[in-house]
Amino acid sequence: MTRIREIVVDDVTYRWSVTPIDPSWVRVRAWRGREQILAERLRFDDPWLNYGPLLTGDPELIEQNFRLEPVRPRQVADLIRRAVRNS
Repeated sequence: MTRIREIVVDDVTYRWSVTPIDPSWVRVRAWRGREQILAERLRFDDPWLNYGPLLTGDPELIEQNFRLEPVRPRQVADLIRRAVRNS
């Protein structure tokens, strides 16, 4: 189940969600009211699904080949600002 969250960006309230697409990608969506203003695919290698390679792999190669930082509200705010600016 996808959790819908609220975020205020530049005094406007938006709702947003992150949905897994596959083990290496997620989709970030944001809405202003009922209007979807953002649907972007971002790289995220779920550590739980990549546990073996992450546990046994070369740390330098892991850093180069895996995107382990989850989507955070600050990143969502930046994506929303860009989407609003480009609309």
